[in-house]
Amino acid sequence: MDWDEPFPLTAVPPRVRNTILNEFKGRCPSIREVAEIPDSQWLATPNIGPTFLKQIRSVADAEPQQTSNSSRPRLTDAELLECLERLQDELRWLQEQMETRLLKTARRRPNRRWLKLATQDGSGQQEGAQGSGHNG
Repeated sequence: MDWDEPFPLTAVPPRVRNTILNEFKGRCPSIREVAEIPDSQWLATPNIGPTFLKQIRSVADAEPQQTSNSSRPRLTDAELLECLERLQDELRWLQEQMETRLLKTARRRPNRRWLKLATQDGSGQQEGAQGSGHNG
């Protein structure tokens, strides 16, 4: 077994997978990194109880043949493509959520310069007074 291979996240349930990713700040850890975390730390982590800890340990402590086989999911090209498309859809959804939240934040706290320009454009008087001297 190569302890520096990525931990096979597909071998654990989604809740455990998300917890592992959160523990490693979104990156996929190596088998060694997962194995080095003490049981007490895993059990103090949300969503990890004795049953899920046992699943993590069974993957991390697996024999070389088991780890090699389990870390390579047996998916067809069509299944891989479907997975890719689902992940891309999820990424687009996340981008839309972020853009929406950023726009809401921007609307709550308008930029002073933007606000000044918006009020000048809307009044007509300031524009007209400045524009008539140059056009005439």
